Amino acid sequence: MLQSQQILQNRYRLQRQLGNNAGRQTWQAEDISTSPSSSVIVKLLAFSPQMQWEEYKLFEREAQVLQSLNHPKLPQYRDSFSLNLDAKEGLSWFGLVQNYIEGQSLQKLLNDGYRFSNKQVRSIAVQVLEILRDLHELDSPILHRDIKPSNLILSEDKQQVYLVDFGAVCDATTIEGATFTVVGTAGYAPLEQFWGKAIPASDLYALGATLIHLLVGIPPSELPQKSLRLDFRDKVSLNPKFLRWIETLTEPDLDRRFSSAAQALEALKTGSTLPQKTKPANSHIHLKKYPNRLTIKIPKAKRSLKRNLRLYGKLLRQLFLALASRIFFLLPVLMSILMISFVLGGTLSGNFTIYAWILPPILIGVLWWSWKRNKLEISKIFTELNQIAERQVGLSSIVFSCRFSDCTPIFFIEPPLHLLGVSIGRHLQHSVSDITNIEAIPWEGVVIEMEQTRYVLGRHLEEMEREWLVQEIKDWIARQTQTG
Repeated sequence: MLQSQQILQNRYRLQRQLGNNAGRQTWQAEDISTSPSSSVIVKLLAFSPQMQWEEYKLFEREAQVLQSLNHPKLPQYRDSFSLNLDAKEGLSWFGLVQNYIEGQSLQKLLNDGYRFSNKQVRSIAVQVLEILRDLHELDSPILHRDIKPSNLILSEDKQQVYLVDFGAVCDATTIEGATFTVVGTAGYAPLEQFWGKAIPASDLYALGATLIHLLVGIPPSELPQKSLRLDFRDKVSLNPKFLRWIETLTEPDLDRRFSSAAQALEALKTGSTLPQKTKPANSHIHLKKYPNRLTIKIPKAKRSLKRNLRLYGKLLRQLFLALASRIFFLLPVLMSILMISFVLGGTLSGNFTIYAWILPPILIGVLWWSWKRNKLEISKIFTELNQIAERQVGLSSIVFSCRFSDCTPIFFIEPPLHLLGVSIGRHLQHSVSDITNIEAIPWEGVVIEMEQTRYVLGRHLEEMEREWLVQEIKDWIARQTQTG
């Protein structure tokens, strides 16, 4: 039975037990063979009939990987050994010794009530990504497969982060088509890892889940989910770009997640939130790019007769209420209708000439006077009708353009209501600088947010299409900003 102050291999004096789980023990020990003595970590695996062979393979692989690595942010390999401490029970142990890293695990800090600032979380993200980049880009890429707060050590000065515990490590080149022990921690490991598939993006998901834990103080396994995504937006106050970047790390769909640590690191440093996307093959979106112009037209979604009738009913109801509340606008309209009736009546009675030559000019004058006097009110009515249509079907056309002598980027939106192919209502124009955020939100569409309003483009689009559009719009704006 292992105990404190016991000396192993005539060299390692056990001091403090750090972990004891299912035949595994981890001790902080003192290497008395050095002068002065130094602190080390001794990991021990009990070899017994109950031990699964895969456990030994993982333990042996950890020793081999650490022995082959020389990285300032990883534990350094010192020694490995086997020993028989209890001949009566026939219990043997395999040992792995590595340098001790001064500091505390992020999990220990969380348990003690420490709250990480947004700046600290970003710094941790950068440092861990740099470690993963180095591991993933080796000739034989190394996957950690168990990134979580307890496996990240923060130095005493709270500046440096170290990645430890390679008990689940594997060589990425041996995974494809192989059968291996499923490892990882619930909440941090992505679904594909539990399905027997691990790739560099799997470590990125675990990092994203860890960052969320640091930000909200709640383990990811206890957070609510929406379509398999961790739902944490309402629990943090983050820069929108950083927030979306973390969401991209934890995308359940591999096609929507960053594919490499280098890509994720570059996106974090440049402020990009999405990996590069291409237009989906089955998309019918019409997007045209010019040096100073970007036009986007989205085909209308197929709607059932019932849904169309419901929309038209809402529009007619709103039109009636708008006209009824503007009696000063109704009076000229009623007068015009009355005059039209006179013209028709005169034609039917045979007195066409007097009505045809006298009343039409009066009719045109009344309508012109009504339009000039109530142009603003008419515009408000069309705006109200278009807002109803936008909420139901979303916008389908938007143009970004660089106008004026100073090439100020602007965008204008075509109203969703049309009559005989002509849009009803004026085009809404805004400066691109008024945009506070552009985002692809599930079940909603491409959302363009400003201080006072927001527009939703393409409610019926697939998520891949929405994300592709967001990327194209942001890229165009970024280019105009750089050239401007």
